[in-house]
Amino acid sequence: MHRNAVAPTAARPVAVVSHTFPGDLNGQAVMLDRLTGGRKASNFVLVGTDRKARPRPPGPAAPPFYPLATPFLFRKMFRVGKLHRQLFDLLVRQRARAIAAIVKRHRCQSILGCTGGDLVDLPAAVEAGRLTGVPAFLYYFDDYRIQWAIPGSRWQRRITATLRDLAEPTVLSRAAGVITPNETLADDVRARTSLPVTVIRNPVDTANYRRLREAFPRPPLRRSTPIRVVYTGSVYSAQADSLRRLCEALELLAVRGIRAELHVYGQQPSPEVRSTLPTTGIHFHPPTSTAKAAELQARADVLFLPLSFTCAYPDLIRTSAPGKFGEYLASGTPLLVHAPADSFPIRFVTQHRCGTACGTPTAGSLADSLAGLIDDPAGCLAMTRQAVSVAEDFNADINQQRLADFLAAPEAMSWDVPAVPELLPAA
Repeated sequence: MHRNAVAPTAARPVAVVSHTFPGDLNGQAVMLDRLTGGRKASNFVLVGTDRKARPRPPGPAAPPFYPLATPFLFRKMFRVGKLHRQLFDLLVRQRARAIAAIVKRHRCQSILGCTGGDLVDLPAAVEAGRLTGVPAFLYYFDDYRIQWAIPGSRWQRRITATLRDLAEPTVLSRAAGVITPNETLADDVRARTSLPVTVIRNPVDTANYRRLREAFPRPPLRRSTPIRVVYTGSVYSAQADSLRRLCEALELLAVRGIRAELHVYGQQPSPEVRSTLPTTGIHFHPPTSTAKAAELQARADVLFLPLSFTCAYPDLIRTSAPGKFGEYLASGTPLLVHAPADSFPIRFVTQHRCGTACGTPTAGSLADSLAGLIDDPAGCLAMTRQAVSVAEDFNADINQQRLADFLAAPEAMSWDVPAVPELLPAA
């Protein structure tokens, strides 16, 4: 064990380093809420790496929250592209020292660095672990390597490929373990590291969905009754082409005598994304609370889970685990997944026979898949029962315990890293 390390105990919290936290509407914030909220809240300290991150108003059980700001001088220096390589290392060190101070103040047992924010967040988390002697774990909500390729970060594109190839191996060599939300991403990460890698499902309050299933008994789908297809979530480029294709499929079904409507509950798409969608056929509704979304899912006739076939980052789609996936399974509502054939949701529903999978990007195939749900009531009932059964693997209490067990694993107790001054090799 590192000479500065202290053996973890149940009373010592975990420092969660993330750009978003409970109170935000995105999927990562919701998942962190379910993993760190309620009776487990005292086990965590929240470290925000985005100055806009503001967790929901503190309550008696809310974890401590510390926002980290990028120094003004650094923000000015980002305008000088030639300095980005040096700035990366400087910002990692600055942020690592800030995280380390928080870890020491609360005597944290470990650090949990989450993807999705600035590219320096994971290197800073493992460097803070080196400074404090506590194990640093990585939470890959999405693949960190893919994150480097997506436009919109502050780092110049001409150097991100070089930084990626330097940074991720260094980060993986110094971490104590990696968490992913699904097996597809876990397999990708295992191919790049010998670290312990575990799957922790995006957690769901399955008891609440059990109550909703009892409150809203489900009649079988019929051709004679209009079908209400529901999607609860924001619409980005990662969903747009599949939603557009569903609208085309609904038009084809109308010719066959099947009436169906698509209702979307979530943040309105950007003008750019909205311009790619039909002007008719989609009924947009404002975002709803988690409780209301659960009721909408339980009362829908069919739930639709779309992922893009045309996204510029296909590996991001392939390894994606939408937060709503476990909710859809637990609702007991027939599930239609329209996504690339190698994506995690398609593989999961096919393996477990808990939904209808359409991995072909044509409106005709999608129309046939939806019609199949309507015309095979016995098969549809069997799939929904199986979905409810496998949804228990997404149970919030179970996955909270999985997280606690992994962070306290024997590998973490003997965690150590070389005291190397440079985070990245010299340019």
